[in-house]
Amino acid sequence: MNLSPEILYALMYSAIAITGGLFIGWLLERYLLRRLFLNFELFAALKGAGVFAGLWIGVRLGLRYHHLPESWDGSINLGWQSVFIMATTFYVARLTGRFIGLKMSNMNGLLPTATLLQNVVRVVIYMSGIMVLLQTLGISVAPALTALGVGGLAVALALQDTLGNLFAGMQIIASHKIRPGHFIRLESGEEGYVTDITWRDTTIRALSNQTIILPNSKLATSTVTNTWVPDPEISVPVPVGIHYDSDLEQVERVTLEVAQTIQQSHPGAAPDHEPTLRYNEFADSSINFKVVLRAKEFSEQFALRHDFIKALHARYRKERISIPYPIRTVHMVNAG
Repeated sequence: MNLSPEILYALMYSAIAITGGLFIGWLLERYLLRRLFLNFELFAALKGAGVFAGLWIGVRLGLRYHHLPESWDGSINLGWQSVFIMATTFYVARLTGRFIGLKMSNMNGLLPTATLLQNVVRVVIYMSGIMVLLQTLGISVAPALTALGVGGLAVALALQDTLGNLFAGMQIIASHKIRPGHFIRLESGEEGYVTDITWRDTTIRALSNQTIILPNSKLATSTVTNTWVPDPEISVPVPVGIHYDSDLEQVERVTLEVAQTIQQSHPGAAPDHEPTLRYNEFADSSINFKVVLRAKEFSEQFALRHDFIKALHARYRKERISIPYPIRTVHMVNAG
């Protein structure tokens, strides 16, 4: 097949333009985008964007060397605009989703993020991109919006529960009162760490490592105790009873010494907290009091209480402080 010099030159220039565009796009992605988005997560969201941009520009420049019919110009320009709009929409949605996920992860201490907000933002961006694309193609979006409005009303009536969970999830995220990583307790008794909030439900990991899946609408209407607000530290009261013959001053001094040692050395304790002791009851067989320690977060309280009781029991033995057994005296009256 013999090609004219004009066609050969056009093909050669097109190949150079495409190759040059790909090379420049590769340089753009490898050096410029990497420096603009130092965070690896954000840079990963734009992976391929530079190469695509270089290819898009290279092909566009390459076609200029071909003598195509003038009647094709409108279709080619429309095609380029459509490809640009779709690619821009895709990368903007991807970058925005990663950015939101990164910000929420930083706020939650590198814990799993709520996917609901990411998905909603992506859907809004995709819908906006589709609207712009339809307008570019000359398709009026007004009839489509009218049809969506009428159809959306019917869908809303049919999906009341689903939409209720969706808006409840958005309300939960917007309020910032419950986030992934928080330990919560519901009035119905369920408790655990929030691991994710999706468009339909909230996932809670219980201390037993079981997963609780709770509809967002139920969570939004429940009375919730959040142990991470205003901060994750939690008070750990430990009830203790000592014999009536004990020296209360000695008991207080010894108990606080043990409590302070545990509070400062235990890995799950808040080291800046000062333990307190308060006598509160003359019980049947003992004088009772409470020692209040503080754990870094909810799940640490069990190990902290465990080690404190062991250390206190050993110290009481050494100091000869008695913890009495429950005693009940029964007086027998002879009716005869």
